[in-house]
Amino acid sequence: MKSNCLKYILIGAAALAGCTKSDDYKKFQTKGELIYPGIVDSVKVFAGKNRVMVRGLITSDPNITRCRIFWNNRQDSIEIPISRTGGVDTVKAIINDLTEGAVSLELRTYDGGNNRSIPIFVVGNNYGTQYEQGVNNRSVISSAVSAGGLTLNWLAAAVTSPFTNVSYQTNAGTTISKKVMSAEQTSVLPDYKYGTAVLVRSAYLPEATAFDTFYVAKPDTVRKFNALAGVFVSGGLRTNYSGAVVNNVVSGTTTLSGDKTAVELNARQIEIDYANLGGSGWKYVFNYENGVLTVAPNATITGGILAGSFKILQLQFDSATGKITVKTEYTNTAGDARVVDETLQLK
Repeated sequence: MKSNCLKYILIGAAALAGCTKSDDYKKFQTKGELIYPGIVDSVKVFAGKNRVMVRGLITSDPNITRCRIFWNNRQDSIEIPISRTGGVDTVKAIINDLTEGAVSLELRTYDGGNNRSIPIFVVGNNYGTQYEQGVNNRSVISSAVSAGGLTLNWLAAAVTSPFTNVSYQTNAGTTISKKVMSAEQTSVLPDYKYGTAVLVRSAYLPEATAFDTFYVAKPDTVRKFNALAGVFVSGGLRTNYSGAVVNNVVSGTTTLSGDKTAVELNARQIEIDYANLGGSGWKYVFNYENGVLTVAPNATITGGILAGSFKILQLQFDSATGKITVKTEYTNTAGDARVVDETLQLK
């Protein structure tokens, strides 16, 4: 009978402890008074890089002098001194050197008599290398070079990415860093040095309340080249006339074929062999800007023909396929006309 009574007393004591409130810090045992200091209230855990920040409130019990936080199955802990002000006090601590993943924490308060509170258990997350290797940099949909610099058109940013860092080189050789916010759809990099690398590295907050900012493990490289840069396949015909074209006296023709490699002059211009005369230094100079293609002879051509005789009879550019159709006419210094009807297909 005595053993049954003792069993009921213990069950009742356990039930009473389970209903403890933050300001209910005095409890009793059959052998006398047992003091439980007030607990840490409103505990929150904020994610960091291989660390977490714990924050809570002391809303009662003026006798609390310290708080201890345990983790790793109580093998590790830190202690935070507490000086009560008479009102609501904040407890805050950062726990470092955590293994990436979830972390379980136990919080207890203590008073000057070394009495301890009932435990408060919370769980939080911390992130690290694995997380950074699993996120991607914001993508550039397209880019264009103009007199104002390099324009980048962005794909929408990830919801958890607040901004992207962009680093580029100016014409003076200076490295400039620019922060592109997630709402920004188009960015301009003034004075961008054509052909140099642009580094793009996005920042992330894995949780809205994270107190550390995370970055993609490696930056992506954007390098703007001329839209016409590359190797073209030539096709067409060069027709030689005796005298003017109107006389319609053809002295010979040459079929145009073979590969031609464009040489970039700047962000908008290329130079490429003219007809079959590239070996003599004769070159087209193509300029492509704002979707418009123009062509002109280089100085070697203009210096080797009758002044003012170079004419552009036809010029078309299919930007979708990279095909240029160009037909030109000139008169050599002997007074004989030449017509070059050529297609250049970008490989």
